[in-house]
Formats: sequence, C-alpha cells, structure tokens
Amino acid sequence: MHKFIYSIIMLLFFFLTFAQELNESEIKKTRSIQEQLISNPEEAYTEALKISKSKKELFSFYGKYYVANYFYNKSEFTYSKKLLIILIDSIEKSKMDKSSKVYQDLLGMCVNKLFYIHKNLGEYDTALFYLDKYKASVPNNHFNEQYGSIKVAMGDYVNGIALLKKELKTTPHLKLGVGEKKIMNKKLFADKYNMIGEAYQKYYIQSKKTLLLDSANYYFNVAAKMMLQDNFYPEYTKALLSMREAKSAALEGNYVKSLSLYRKRKKYPIIHENIRTEQLFDLGMADCFHHLKQVDSALFYCEKYVKNYQITKVSKENLLMAYNIMTQCYSKKNDNRNAYIYAQKSLELIQSIGGIKNKSLNFLHNYDLNIIKKESNEIIASKNYFKISLFSILAILALVIFSFYYYHKLLKEKHHRFLKIIQNLRESKVSEINNTQIIKTETQPKQIIDNELIEKLAFGLKKLEQKEAFLDPNFKLAFVAKKLNTNTAYLSQYFNQVIQKTFSEYTQELRIQYVLQKLVDAPYFRKYTLQAIAEEVGYKDANTFVRVFKKQTGLTPNYYIEKLENTD
Repeated sequence: MHKFIYSIIMLLFFFLTFAQELNESEIKKTRSIQEQLISNPEEAYTEALKISKSKKELFSFYGKYYVANYFYNKSEFTYSKKLLIILIDSIEKSKMDKSSKVYQDLLGMCVNKLFYIHKNLGEYDTALFYLDKYKASVPNNHFNEQYGSIKVAMGDYVNGIALLKKELKTTPHLKLGVGEKKIMNKKLFADKYNMIGEAYQKYYIQSKKTLLLDSANYYFNVAAKMMLQDNFYPEYTKALLSMREAKSAALEGNYVKSLSLYRKRKKYPIIHENIRTEQLFDLGMADCFHHLKQVDSALFYCEKYVKNYQITKVSKENLLMAYNIMTQCYSKKNDNRNAYIYAQKSLELIQSIGGIKNKSLNFLHNYDLNIIKKESNEIIASKNYFKISLFSILAILALVIFSFYYYHKLLKEKHHRFLKIIQNLRESKVSEINNTQIIKTETQPKQIIDNELIEKLAFGLKKLEQKEAFLDPNFKLAFVAKKLNTNTAYLSQYFNQVIQKTFSEYTQELRIQYVLQKLVDAPYFRKYTLQAIAEEVGYKDANTFVRVFKKQTGLTPNYYIEKLENTD
C-alpha cells in the first residue's frame, strides 16, 4: 500500500515538473515565432495568438508574451504594456515553482520588455521601478544590461558601459538551445554590441574624446559583420550601420560626410517598414541640414520627425532636439511667431524631462539642455513677451543646477565613505589590535569595578568575538553575562565606563564589521537577499539590519554591494 502511494506521489511530481517545461515541438514553435516577428510579423502574430489560447498554461504564457512583443515592435506601447502587466500577474499567480529557471526566464522576459517600453518613452523612473520590483524574483544579475542602459541615460557612462560589457560576456545564451537558429543567437549579441556603440556616442557628447567615437564605430561594425556573415536582412543591417556611422560623423562635426551617409537611405527602402528607424534618419538629416545652413530642408525633415513622433512617442530627448532645430531655423527665416512657438515647446519639454530627472536620481541627458535653454530664452526675450515666464525659467534652471550639484556631492561623499571602509578592512587584516591592551590604557579613573574583573571581562569578550558568538540572535546582555560568569550590572558598568559605549552599540559594530568583511571576501554572499544577510548576523528582519548598517557606515547595503561588484 505504501509503495502504491509512493508511486502515485512520484508520478504527480514528474507530471508537475514536466508541466512546467515546454516540450521540444513547443520550444521550436516559440523559436519560430521569435524569428517571424522580424521576417513576417503578421504571421508571427497569428501563430502567437493561437498558442496564447493553449490549454497548457506555460505554452499559453509564451504565446501571450509574443503577442505583446508584436505590438511593442509596432510601437503600440500602451497596448503592449497592458498585455504584459496582465501576463506578469498571471505568471505570479500560477502554480509554477518560483525558483525554477523557466519561471525566472519568463518573468524576466516580460519585465525586460516593460523596462524598454518605459525607457523608450523617456520614463526612466518607471523603468527603474519595474527593475527594482522584480530584481529579487529574477536573480543572477539578469538586469545588468538594463541597469547599464539606465546609467548611460543618467550620464554615468563609465559604470554604464562597464555593465553593458559585463552583460555581453556573461549572457546565458552562449550555447544554442532546442530549435534556436545560429543567426538569432548572433542577433542577440549584435544588439548588445550596438547598444555599447550607442553608449560610446553619448559618452563622446560629454567628453569630446575622438577615441570614444572610434570605439562606437568599432562596435557598430562588429555587430553588422555578425549579421552580414549569415546574410541576415543585409539591406536593413547596412542601413542601420550607415545611420550609426552618420551620427558619429555629425558628432565629430563632419556634417558633409554625415549627410552623405544618411542619404544612403535611398538604397534601402526597407527602412520604411520600421517607423522608428525612419525617424532617426529624418532627425539626423535635419541636424545636418541645420548645420549646413540649409534651413528649408532642415525644417522639412524636422516636421516629418515630429509627425511620426505622435505615433511612436519614443525619446523625448530626440523630440527636444527637433524642437530646438526648428526654433533656430524659424529664427533665421525671421518667422518670429513659429520661432517663439517652438522655443516655448522646448522649454515645456525641458521642464517635463526635468521632473523625470528628479525622480530618476537626476539622470543626465545627452543633449545639452543649458544651450537649448539659452537659445530658447533668447528667442522669447527678443519679443519682449511674457517676462514673468523668464523668471520661472530661471528658477527652474537654478533648481536643476542645485539638484545636479547636490546629487553629485552626495555621490562623492558616499564613494569616499566606501573607500574609507575598504581601507579600514585592509588595515585590520594586516594588524590585529589587542583589545585588552586598549582597555587597560583607556580605563576611566572613576571606575567602580576593579582591574582584575576588567581583564577577565575583556578576555572573555575577546574569546566570544573570536567564536563569532555575536551572530547569535540571543546575543544579549544577560546571555553574555552568563557566558562570562558575571552579572548584568557589572557587565553594563564595564561597557559604560571602560569601553564607553552601550552593549547594543558594541553588538551592532561587531555585526556590521562582520558583514562588511564577508561581502569583500565572499562574492557569493553578495547574492543573498537583505533578509538572508540580516538573519546571518542575528537580526530578525531586513529593515532593522538596513537601519543599523546605514547608522554604522553612512551607506545602504545595496550601495556597498553594488560598489564592490563594480570594483571587482
């Protein structure tokens, strides 16, 4: 009878395990849809819709994900986001094992797509919200690429590019899976190379170092070569390479070369099938014509860009660039009315972006906002209109500058604290200080307990520290007094008069010092949740641990761990 029950249990176990995995034909079907989203999106949508109605829950989840992906590719972000939020809710409520790879991969795919929806819309604060919300559910640095792209968007180019490169080296898709084509695997890496190249272009805007543009073009060419080797949409691949190299030429100030590269679009009519790619060509050409003083052509392409922006809503920074070009062009044509309109639009957009900055830790834009402010204000001031609005603009500018200053000052102070902690940890390893000797030299003249008892307590505490007894949740005054064969009154006097700190402060210092050192010595410890780390050092909940950690170091545990990861 027992054997029969055991067999039934095992069968149920295997059934549930199998139900949480796709079989080979289902994997091949999802891979096929993934490829068709590029080559034949309408067919992909039809197939995805079919499997989204599958009776097998996991298979249906993949179908729903690719339906949302279809609308994402069509720039219908609002509807795509709605589908993804519903899907994430269904995944979380399902009976899937939350620690299983298939659960984490599927959830990670959905969160990744949500992230890029909000990043494309310039809603960096919301994009960050989704990463932080699901970070614990999708471990192992699943979001390195996303955090890297946000850091780049916020102007932290060094750390942002480092994260993007780390993701490139550690991505889990190094080997082909069932039904996965080599070219689709290559495209995954090509996209990462292009992202790094674009990050280098943005870095150049800040530093003006030509070497950065050389790096950008290197990564763009590596990505294109990967695709062209397998003849993967060669026309579209070549069009994108021309567009990216054209931007590098424009950033360098070679607008003639840039325009000739942008004009290659005529050879690649395939770009008309992707409205966002067409937008980037339009904006790039508008920028070139503007600098080459061909005002009417610049306005023509700006107007095309703005018209398509109403469909995609992608990149407020690019829209701001278009508005600024239009302001300058209308001003040169002495069309003061339109110059004023677009100057005002520029300032309103800057204010909107500024609000997102504050929510997103003052992320920095690639386009020089101060220059646009100055130019827009000059257009408005020349009309002698709305003088009151100028005071508002100056107030906003002052607020933005103060926010930048305060934020960077705070970052600098935190970094200094981090370096000081690391230095102290290294010094403590080189030279262990004899606590007993310190106690003898710092004994207070008005002590009540005698020197013999002081030495006894100091020796006993030293032994407890060596055994790491302070990690025990029960490490309290009464517990220690019992271990040292004394009473709480004497022990309390010892801490107050000799060590000159409370027992609670003493315990907190030991525990946090232990955490600081272990996070340096044992990288795996950094992967623990804050709750797990808290329990490791004797605290019942993460909030208490975070509060004590911040009190002792001036930093949050997450910041300390992130700095260690970047340092490594």
